[in-house]
Amino acid sequence: MQKQILNFTRHVEGISPVIGVVIMLFLTLLLAGITVSSVYGGDTALFPGKAPMASIEVESVVGGVPNSVKYEENFLYLMHKGGDPLLTDSTRIVICGEGSGYTGVAAHGGSFLYGELFVSYDDLTINGKDSPYASNNPDILDGVWSAGEKVILSGHDSPDGSSPSSVHVAVNGMTNTSDNYGLKETKMVSIKIFDMQTQCIISELECLVILAD
Repeated sequence: MQKQILNFTRHVEGISPVIGVVIMLFLTLLLAGITVSSVYGGDTALFPGKAPMASIEVESVVGGVPNSVKYEENFLYLMHKGGDPLLTDSTRIVICGEGSGYTGVAAHGGSFLYGELFVSYDDLTINGKDSPYASNNPDILDGVWSAGEKVILSGHDSPDGSSPSSVHVAVNGMTNTSDNYGLKETKMVSIKIFDMQTQCIISELECLVILAD
């Protein structure tokens, strides 16, 4: 009988450290969870929600490059066909393809650039855009791009002069441009639409550039 008691005691003594480790691990995880909740629980921006889902269609892309077509004659017509409304201040559009940009100041030693074109619209608000952008886009002046509404982008959406631009243009990797652009006719362009709050792609499109009249 005494032998059985001794064996039981040794058994309990062997289990006790294991239980202690498990309990300490559980408490550590619990405290870590409480800490994260207390620090970040009130800041939902650190935990972005679900990305909006919307069907965007390219109605047409018309344009060309200098000297045959001016930058302001380049247009992209995008239609929201359905799904979630998109906030203009958190929707970014990137356009890639073959085209043209301009470096320097017009009539003061500047020059046209031709090659691989990268165009980025930081957002779809009127901030940092040339004045015709607002008149081209009455549908989204309320700050929301909803189903049935159209967005029109132009090669001359960037403001003239030294005003800050929310449109950025690079040609062959050169970013020192006037931020205006032309799209090479008869070439394909890709268009990506991003939700900046979640850093997710909403839509990815391609379209052939038709020569502007």
